[in-house]
Amino acid sequence: MAFEHLSKKQLLQKMESLRLEVMEYEKQESEKLYEEKLYRSLAITAEAGVYIIKDGVFRFVNQFTASRLGCRPEELIGQKASDFVHPEDREAVAKMARDMLRGRRTQPYEFRTVGKDGRVHWILESVTPIDFGAGRAVLGQSMDVTRQVEARERLARLEALEASILESIPHAVIGLKNRQIIFANDGVEKVFGWKREEVIGRSTRIFYRTKKEWAVGADNLYRSLETQRTFTAEVQRKRKDGAPIVCRLTASRIGPALVDKQVVITYEDITDQKAAEEVYMTMAESSQVGVYVVHGGTFLYINTIGAAYAGYRADELIGASSLKLVHPDDRALVAKGARAMLRGRGRTPNVFRILTKDSQVRWIMETVTPIRFQGKKAILGNSMDITEQKEAQGKLAELEALEASILESIPHAVVGLRDRQIFFANDGVEKVFGWKPKDLIGRGKRLLFRSDSEFEVIAQLLYSTLERRRTFAVEYPCLKKDGAEVQCMISAARIGERLEHDSIVITFENITYRKQFEKELELSRGRLRDLSMHLQTVREKERTRIARELHDELGQLLTALNTGVILLRKKIPSDQEHLLERTLSMKELIDMTMQTVKRIYMDLRPGMLDHLGLPAAIEWQCQEFQKRTGIHCSVVVDPEDMEPNKDASITVFRILQETLTNVAKHSKATRVQVSLKGLEDDLELAVSDNGRGIRDGDLQKPKSFGLLGVRERVDFRGGEVHISGRKGKGTTVTVRLPAWRGGET
Repeated sequence: MAFEHLSKKQLLQKMESLRLEVMEYEKQESEKLYEEKLYRSLAITAEAGVYIIKDGVFRFVNQFTASRLGCRPEELIGQKASDFVHPEDREAVAKMARDMLRGRRTQPYEFRTVGKDGRVHWILESVTPIDFGAGRAVLGQSMDVTRQVEARERLARLEALEASILESIPHAVIGLKNRQIIFANDGVEKVFGWKREEVIGRSTRIFYRTKKEWAVGADNLYRSLETQRTFTAEVQRKRKDGAPIVCRLTASRIGPALVDKQVVITYEDITDQKAAEEVYMTMAESSQVGVYVVHGGTFLYINTIGAAYAGYRADELIGASSLKLVHPDDRALVAKGARAMLRGRGRTPNVFRILTKDSQVRWIMETVTPIRFQGKKAILGNSMDITEQKEAQGKLAELEALEASILESIPHAVVGLRDRQIFFANDGVEKVFGWKPKDLIGRGKRLLFRSDSEFEVIAQLLYSTLERRRTFAVEYPCLKKDGAEVQCMISAARIGERLEHDSIVITFENITYRKQFEKELELSRGRLRDLSMHLQTVREKERTRIARELHDELGQLLTALNTGVILLRKKIPSDQEHLLERTLSMKELIDMTMQTVKRIYMDLRPGMLDHLGLPAAIEWQCQEFQKRTGIHCSVVVDPEDMEPNKDASITVFRILQETLTNVAKHSKATRVQVSLKGLEDDLELAVSDNGRGIRDGDLQKPKSFGLLGVRERVDFRGGEVHISGRKGKGTTVTVRLPAWRGGET
C-alpha cells in the first residue's frame, strides 16, 4: 500500500508527519489503518484535496475535499466518486484519469464537481495508482481553481491556473505476519534498494546489519506493540548493497491485539536530512508555481519561479527579508493573513502586491504552511503570479461599465434573451415601444409583435438562423405598448460561440419614418426621372424642329442668296476688279454660313439618323469627332444592317455624343474605339479610349452632368451602364438597352 504519491507542493511538510505514527486497525481490515491515519494527518490541509478511490467509491477524503462537496468526510466514505462529477464532464474525466493512470498523460486536468448543496467547483486534479489494502486504488490530489476558471471563462482568453504536483515522499511500507513480509510498496526499493517482489515472503532480517541487531530490534518492536498500539523510533538499517542508513521507523499492530505478530511498518530514510532537503528543492525547482521557505522573516530557500516573479535570481533572495518584496501598503495585511492561516483560522489564499527588482507592481496569490526545515520551525509558502488575471478583471470591470454606457447611449431598443425570456433591456425600449425596461424583465418578447403567428414566424427564423450564423438582421413589423404598429429593423446576435440556452441580444431600430421617407424619395425620384425624360423628349423634338427649319428655310434662303451672288458676279464687267473681288468674298462668306448651318443642323439632329439609321449616324459622328479633335476613332458595327427603333437610336446616339465630348475634354487620349452590337436581347454600345483613365472620384462628382445624363437616359429605358477605368490604361463606357428592335417605343 504505497503512499508516495500523496504529497503536493502545499502538503509536502505536512506529509512528512504521515509516517510518524501507525494507525489502529481492526482485524482483517487493514484499509482502516490508512483511512484513520490519513484523516488525522490530512484533515487539516486547507488548500488541497486528497482522497483515495477504490472500486469507484471513496475510501478516504480529507476535510478540504469534503467541504468542497458540502459534506463531512465520513458522509462521503462508500459513495461513488463519479456521482460528484458534473454530468457533462464524467466521460472526459474518466478518459483523462485512465490516461494518467496508464502513464499516457502527465498533466493535471480540470473538471467540475457538484456538491451535495448543488454548488459547482472547478477542480485541477492529478491521480496516481496505489496499493491499498488487498488491491489497487487511485490516489487523487486536487486544487480548487474555481476562481481562476470563472475569470478565464468570462474573458474567453484566460487559461485555468495549473497546480503542480510534487513527487511522493520516498517511504517504505511493509506488512508482517509471523515475522514474514506479506506485502510491500514500491518505497522499499527507494529506501532499501530491494524490489518489492524480492522481499515478499522473506524476513525483515535483510534490512538489519547483523543477526544480533535483528533479534534485539524485533524483540523490542513486538514487546512495545504488546502494550501500545504504535511504536516509533530512529533505527540503524542497511540497504541491499550493504550501505548503512538511518530510518525513522513507525510501526502499528493490525487489530486491537498483536495476533500472529501482524504489524505494519513504515521506514523513512532520514540518513541525510540535507539530501532530503535537496530532493525537496529539486522538486520545487520543477514546479510551475513559486515555492519558498521562510524562517525568522528571511528566505532560507526560494525556487527559480518564485524569485522570477519579482525579477530576481534565487541566490539574490536567500537570507533577505521576505517582506522586502511585498508592497509597503500591503505588508500589514500580508502579515495578518499569514498568521491567521498558520493558526488555522484562515483558508482563503492571501492576494497582495509585490514590487519587482525594477519597481514594477505585480499581484501574487499565496498560501503558507508551518513546516520543519533544516531542523528549524519554518514557513512553507506557495505562490502564483496572478497579475494577468487581476489586470483582466480590471479590464473586464471597465468593459462592463463601458458596455452599460453603450447600451444606454444607443437610441434603439436593446434586449437580452435567455431561454427566450428577457433578462435585460436598455432605456431605448421605452423610446421605441413605450415600455419601461423594468416592465419587460422576465417576460417573453411576444408582447413586441402584432400576433402569435407573426411572433412564431420571426422566432423560428431568428433562432434557426443563429444556430448557423453569429448575427441576423431582418425588417419586420412590431407592436408598441399602445397598440400602434411600428416598422423595425431587427438585428440579433447570439451570446457566445454557440447558441446555448437561446441566449441572444436583439436590437430593434424604429425605421417607420425612414421607410416612409424612402418610399416618398423613390416616388420623387421616379417623378424626377419621368420629368427628365420628358424634358429630353421635348428637347429632342425642339431640336428636330429647329434643325428642320434651319435646313428647310434658312438653307433655302442661303442657297437662293448664293445663286443670286453667282449670277450678279457674271454680269459684272471684267474690268471692275473691285466688284468682282467683293462678290467673290460674298460668295465665300455665304458658303461658310451654309457649312455652319449644316454643322448646327447635324449637331441638332443628324438627318442621316432618321434617313440612314443608327449605324451610319455613328460612323458619321466618329468621323466628325476625328476631324475636329485629331483623335483617331475606329467604329465596329455588328450587324451592319441593324435597324434599332427610333427611341433606342436617339438614346444611343446622344450617349455616344456625350461620351466623345468627355473623351475630348478630359481623357488626353490618342485613340478611341467605338463598338455597336445588336445582341439577341440587348443593344450594346461600348466606347473605349487609351487616355488617363477615369477615377472613382470622378464618377462621384456632383456636377458630372454628362455622366448623370447618360445614366438617366439608360435608367429610363430599363438598361444598364457600366463605366470603368484604370490609371494610364484608359476608360471604357458600356451601355446595354433592351427592347431595341424595330418600330417606335
